[in-house]
Amino acid sequence: MSSLLKNKFFLPVLHILAGIIYALNFPFIGKFTIFPTIFFSAAVLFYGLKSEIRFKYNLINIFLFCWGYNFAGYYWLTFTLNEFGNLFFPFNFILWQLFSVIIAPQFYLFLIIFFFLKKYVKIDTLAGGILYSLIFVILEYFTPQQFPALFGHPWLKISPFLKPARLLGVPFYSFLSLFIGHLIFMFYQKQKLPRVQGGIILALLLMNFGVGPIKSNISNDLKIRIVQGNIGNDLKLKSEQGIKLASSEVINIYKGLSLAEGIEDIDLVIWPETSYPRFVFSEKSKKLSDELMDLFIKSNASYFFGTYDLASTNPSVLENTYNATVLSRGEGIIDQVYHKQVLIPFGEGLPFGPLNQYLAPYLTNISFFASGTKYTNFEVKDKHFISLICYEVLFPRYVGRYIKEVKKRGEKIDFIVNVTNDSWYGPYSEQEQHLFLAKWRAVEFNLPIIRATNTGISAVIKQDGRELIRTENFKQEIKDFSL
Repeated sequence: MSSLLKNKFFLPVLHILAGIIYALNFPFIGKFTIFPTIFFSAAVLFYGLKSEIRFKYNLINIFLFCWGYNFAGYYWLTFTLNEFGNLFFPFNFILWQLFSVIIAPQFYLFLIIFFFLKKYVKIDTLAGGILYSLIFVILEYFTPQQFPALFGHPWLKISPFLKPARLLGVPFYSFLSLFIGHLIFMFYQKQKLPRVQGGIILALLLMNFGVGPIKSNISNDLKIRIVQGNIGNDLKLKSEQGIKLASSEVINIYKGLSLAEGIEDIDLVIWPETSYPRFVFSEKSKKLSDELMDLFIKSNASYFFGTYDLASTNPSVLENTYNATVLSRGEGIIDQVYHKQVLIPFGEGLPFGPLNQYLAPYLTNISFFASGTKYTNFEVKDKHFISLICYEVLFPRYVGRYIKEVKKRGEKIDFIVNVTNDSWYGPYSEQEQHLFLAKWRAVEFNLPIIRATNTGISAVIKQDGRELIRTENFKQEIKDFSL
């Protein structure tokens, strides 16, 4: 065993394995995860920093950890880059590999901070365990990430026993993961269990379970229908490019599903992100196209759907369209609108400010959306809800700010609607991962979440993070329920 530990390849291989294990603590085959093995990943992180004193080799080890994480967790990116970016092998494969550098920048930042502090606070002490765990928690929470999957997220598996998240959020569970990992590291180093550290962890766990489970409160006041159109990428792109037959086919699919049996009892029908493939210009006209009038003639329901809302008709304006959701009640009039604010870098825009207009002609596969500024609180039959579009649901600070702005106006919020289109990620694990992470917002903010997607997985998430209903992946489906 000692000869293995001294092998120069041992630490690099161990970090790759730890990164893979980190990724597998999130859904990778259906809902299945290998939680709580994420503690091992945390232990390796501390063990590597103690065992290797040279910054360069620690940097390599951190990269290998992130590579393993990327390899096991984001293999679906090759499909996305091909489908969404028209990048074929080997270019999609190479870009996916490069993603390892930026997938989790908090690891690299932590390494830099650790090398500044290690001469003051040793990593193999109780104080080091507390300090470095807290530093990592702060970094992972505040460092910008495109798909934030944190050390605390896998604890969703113990739902409904997540009540501390109401006050402390995911960071509480990230600290637990890291501090337990540090305990494992210390046990290996000292060959005995650190009693004080073990006592602290035991106290935190007893507190977590001692406060009891989260109680979900699902009312029956509003009858809602989720419509999952299962529009393939080819048809969706053609419809958005203005090909009339394709647009009409998409709209007819959604109309047919919306008006299916039982519509007479429905109060609210929800379509996914950009499901209505025409442009609206809500600032100038509140009237929807006549092609949607059947919805309002044949039912009394309100309709909430994703679409494109023009920000400007000036062709010289680069960001001239919003990714939007609209609510329409009676006679096809737009009552309320929300414009997406958290845009996906390199998918819905570029982060280069004034340089974007010069780069845009060469990056034709990127949509340059305008960013919204208003925090809309939608209302249907005295029930109020906020709208989150696609990955906005992954960012608790943004969701918290949205809720705070609404409540500052003295308005209530009864639930959240998250519309998305995950068809770009193929029949792999992204849909389950996206849903898994979205559930944390229901837990943190004590609000049910209705999730309407194009190809799946649509679901209703209770306040405790568990599902009330869900659809299958890549299936045309409607789900009726009360909330």
